[in-house]
Amino acid sequence: MTVDGLEDFLDDFHSDIAVDAHSNEMLREHAFVEKMGEILTEYGEVRDIVPCHWMDRGFKVDAYFFEEDYSTVTIIVSHWLNENNLKNARVSNSDIDRIIKRAFNFLVQSFDGHMQQRIDVSNPAHELAGIIEECKADILSAKIVLITDGIAKERKAQSFQYNDIEISGVIWDISRTFTFVRTGKREQIEIDFVADYGGAISCVEQPELNGKYTAYLSFVPGNVLADLYRDWKIRLLERNVRVFLSQRPKVNRGIRDTIRNEPEMFCAYNNGITVYAKNIEFTLLPNGKKGISRVHDFQIVNGGQTTASLYHTREKFKSDLGGISVQMKLMIINESARPSDIPEGISLADVLVPKIGRYSNTQNKVQMADLLANDPPHPELHAISLHLTAPDPTGGSIQTYWFYERSRGSYEETRRLNAKTPAQRKKFDTKYPKQQRFDKSKFGKAWNSYRMLPHIVSLGAMKNFAQFNNWLQEQKDEDWTEFFRKTVALVLIWKETEKTVRRQKFGGYTHAIVTYTLAWLHKLTDMRIDLNRIWNEQAVDEAILNSIEALSYTVNQHIRNTELNVTEWCKKEACWNTLLEQEKPDLSNLSGFFITNKANTRYISPASAETKNVEFCMEKGASSWFELSSWLKDHGFMSGKQRSQAFNMGRTLNREKEPSSILAFACRRIWENAESSYGWSAGEKK
Repeated sequence: MTVDGLEDFLDDFHSDIAVDAHSNEMLREHAFVEKMGEILTEYGEVRDIVPCHWMDRGFKVDAYFFEEDYSTVTIIVSHWLNENNLKNARVSNSDIDRIIKRAFNFLVQSFDGHMQQRIDVSNPAHELAGIIEECKADILSAKIVLITDGIAKERKAQSFQYNDIEISGVIWDISRTFTFVRTGKREQIEIDFVADYGGAISCVEQPELNGKYTAYLSFVPGNVLADLYRDWKIRLLERNVRVFLSQRPKVNRGIRDTIRNEPEMFCAYNNGITVYAKNIEFTLLPNGKKGISRVHDFQIVNGGQTTASLYHTREKFKSDLGGISVQMKLMIINESARPSDIPEGISLADVLVPKIGRYSNTQNKVQMADLLANDPPHPELHAISLHLTAPDPTGGSIQTYWFYERSRGSYEETRRLNAKTPAQRKKFDTKYPKQQRFDKSKFGKAWNSYRMLPHIVSLGAMKNFAQFNNWLQEQKDEDWTEFFRKTVALVLIWKETEKTVRRQKFGGYTHAIVTYTLAWLHKLTDMRIDLNRIWNEQAVDEAILNSIEALSYTVNQHIRNTELNVTEWCKKEACWNTLLEQEKPDLSNLSGFFITNKANTRYISPASAETKNVEFCMEKGASSWFELSSWLKDHGFMSGKQRSQAFNMGRTLNREKEPSSILAFACRRIWENAESSYGWSAGEKK
């Protein structure tokens, strides 16, 4: 082993990239970008990435991410070396400056409207340049993240200014990646209130009652909280049970309006923030009271929306936060009071902090699950993954396992602890092959595609997993061993679909095409594909893959057929519903792979839009649909197909049958369009 194990890690890292690139038939640099995208998302640098590889003389971009309100854009640019010798893997400062400059040029030229014309319309970078130009009035800051498999010298963060937009430069080299992947720990946020934020914060200490924690109460100036978010962004919210939901939801608009119109009432109306920290340092204030001078590992577990709203409202509306203060409850967890029944490797903070956040978090109906995956059933599923033998597809007696990596780096850490010699490592790699591991991100994507929620998957890894995890917590009576087998089958289908889609060279939006193709497959087959058969055979049959390939062509055309940008269109449920209007392909050749019942339909969300559309149409009654069809025909409104669909809805209801979700979706749009555009009203002569 070399010092700190970096060289061994680099070897393994390049090996993983080579496997991913080969299995997905892609360039190694592109596989590197996707792998780093997962790591950056897990770390909290971004919430997701959209690959968009494009370069020209003086320009380069490999991926991007927009905050929901388009106030911030992140550009990811890659410097790929593929060098295992650490001595030859050095990245000079001049190389870093040159590569960041290429991404900076892309940004500036996009702001000025000169970039799109240089890029082929089929490349996602063309769309990115258009969004940047379109949203330049909303963009307050930009970030360039340089990722490299080389070793860069430590240097201060870079900052540029373009008009009123602040552009920062961040470097992720292999050493920084190694530190995070191997430990699973983020670089702690150290807050120095005295040196950086105008002075210590006065506080009151609550005496310890049970030894597990100490609480401090204080009031933080609004400008200080906004500055904290400006400097650290979503890293402040790593333990928050949900991310900032933009200023569109009603509660967030209320926070914004109070800041703008009644700042003096902010403290009275707002619940404040709850913060977790590992430890804090104090100083004596001029009035003789205790003040918080420094905080180590500052994490907002509740109040993320308050914090982000203060920053965004100040930046967007130039609001004065001088009269605003926010109450803060700061918690220090005493790890020495950790009960013995907590599983090894999980701290008392890991148990208490998510609960503190969830129980105090009532501002929105949508609760985003914490991404630590320490809550049931994740520990149970991880334990099953270590002991449930996968069938040998050759019919032999080779024993392998599917490793569920519920926390970043746990596979490598398990390997390191249990395989210290070359012989032990070879044995471990045979039992737990790298291609048979999956993380919680792929876990959530595979299941939500199966549950026919491709628009949720398209929201990005963090939000998709949060939504999926909420649903997973409700599955109280599940047989988790059987559930794990289904999960492996779905992950296998996802992986094979990824390979299939990449081979088609569609030119971007791979993950969107994958999730929509799979969701459509499961819809067309009534979720009857035999997952146990896939588990037993440890493979997806060629006939299923051929059908997936055929469906992917229609999906690719469908998601691009929009006036919106493709990425945003895929996040909308309308994108999924309109796909269901496509001509239904014949998949009768797959009937031999079906189970005989529809038990899997219990995995569908009962509150889906499909159900709402059906209920809407049934409430109108058969006679209203016949009346609408006749009225549209008499006036020559809409197409013959739409008039026929309204008539078919009436006929379906007249026979006391439930309409299909596809017909219901189309008919609801027809009804609402007739009302809004043509003045239709049921029961009235027009």
